[in-house]
Amino acid sequence: MRVLVTGSSGQLGSYLCELLMRRHDVVGLDTRTQPYAVLKPCSVVGDIQRPGDVRRVLGGVDAVVHCAAQVSVDKSVQDPITDASVNVLGTVSVLHESAKAGVRKFVYISSAAIFGRPKYLPVDEEHPTHPISNYGVSKLAGEKYVLAYANMSRMEVVSVRPFNFYSVRADPQSPYSGVITKFVSRVRSGFPPIIEGDGRQTRDFIHTRDVAEMISLILEKDGLGGQVLNCGSGVSTSVSDLARKAIRASGRDLEPLFATPRIGDIRDSVCNVTKSRELLGFRAKVSLEEGLSELVR
Repeated sequence: MRVLVTGSSGQLGSYLCELLMRRHDVVGLDTRTQPYAVLKPCSVVGDIQRPGDVRRVLGGVDAVVHCAAQVSVDKSVQDPITDASVNVLGTVSVLHESAKAGVRKFVYISSAAIFGRPKYLPVDEEHPTHPISNYGVSKLAGEKYVLAYANMSRMEVVSVRPFNFYSVRADPQSPYSGVITKFVSRVRSGFPPIIEGDGRQTRDFIHTRDVAEMISLILEKDGLGGQVLNCGSGVSTSVSDLARKAIRASGRDLEPLFATPRIGDIRDSVCNVTKSRELLGFRAKVSLEEGLSELVR
């Protein structure tokens, strides 16, 4: 199978390309130069917002995994036009060109941000979608376009909603890095993690390698057209517990610091993983402790 991965220089896209290369012919598309040497031979620099760039890499492609996105909630507030242009119009561009090229399967990487503040836990695929950020809105709009193509084309389309994924490939210097990356960056430097709020807020953390594994299972399985699948560990972890796990992984004698809570922060979130287990047999393999140890090292 020949697979196109958009956003192939990013955290998820790069792990996915490495995994898929073991069994498939892979081509990656990204606006950035590929930073990982093993992926350079299969990588092409291009923009999903330019149909010509997309057409250039679709020759002979059987499946597309659309990871490319503007992923910062803060940036989506500061620059909603770019956020919508990349996440909505860029997605439509890749969808349309894929359908015209005869692509058989299209996997869209959505986000748990489309749910907004959970009305019940754990969050399943039927949970109402009320995003509370421009980013969440743009990802939901992209998802709606993708699912519409299930009816308007012959492509088998699947939407994946990852919860909080992390890895060593997340940039700790970025102001948009997740809480795990920020905590680990501080403890590695000998500083205590800073908890915004009381620390009792909860999240579902999953390693990026596990997210890539779930996507690979989707590519291997037929008959999933029109499905929406959550992707998480199914484990609820408080931010306070996360901070202490990060400290233990570092082996340092530290105590977390507490700061003012972030405005609009979601209190609790955990993924219902029943559907992905039943349809794919998927279970997250990397424990939080293992993932944190890897980051600290």
